[in-house]
Amino acid sequence: MEKNNNSPLRKYQEYWDVVEESLNEGVSSGYKIAVIETEKILQMALNDRKFPGKNIAEQIKNAEIVLKNPEKLNYSRAMYNKIVNEPDFDISFEDVKEIESGYYMAISDITKMKSKDIDFKERINLLLQKYFYGFPRKIKRGALLIFLFFLAIFLSTETSTGRLVFEMLSGFSKFIFYKIIPGILVVVVVGIIIVGGLYYWKKSKKNTRIQR
Repeated sequence: MEKNNNSPLRKYQEYWDVVEESLNEGVSSGYKIAVIETEKILQMALNDRKFPGKNIAEQIKNAEIVLKNPEKLNYSRAMYNKIVNEPDFDISFEDVKEIESGYYMAISDITKMKSKDIDFKERINLLLQKYFYGFPRKIKRGALLIFLFFLAIFLSTETSTGRLVFEMLSGFSKFIFYKIIPGILVVVVVGIIIVGGLYYWKKSKKNTRIQR
């Protein structure tokens, strides 16, 4: 791996040293350890650059804007998943070279990333995900409802169409509250009185029979 002291990768050099030691073992088990350790370096690079996401897959998805060859990293991570999930899965030296190449290229792209590499729209998107992604779903939903509420107020007061719709909704709501709901309440009250009266009449009739 690159050992240039001026490289942005130098902060991970001690971890790369572990990877190289594992590769130098020249056996499949060592190659697998090297891949697992490189995955950890990728995770550290993503965290250091503060790419948002609840897991590494989502962080990589957000980091694709700076990756020159994301497909190559996808291949490397697919091999990593096989290594950790399939104990009998073996890799050759040629395999591990290809895997490590994908990881190294991605980690290099991430660590060398500069602000000019991300356009304004992408930067805003990352900031929104960074600061709002972790919010509980109910809070985000509440914030959305508040926004929609004020948007509805704006549209209903500042546009002719909005005012017309508002007047129609206002008339409909008055009809519901002044006509429909009172009517339903009257029916419910009358029903309760009738049911109560019948219950009382049957109970009185039953008591009269018992007394006889």
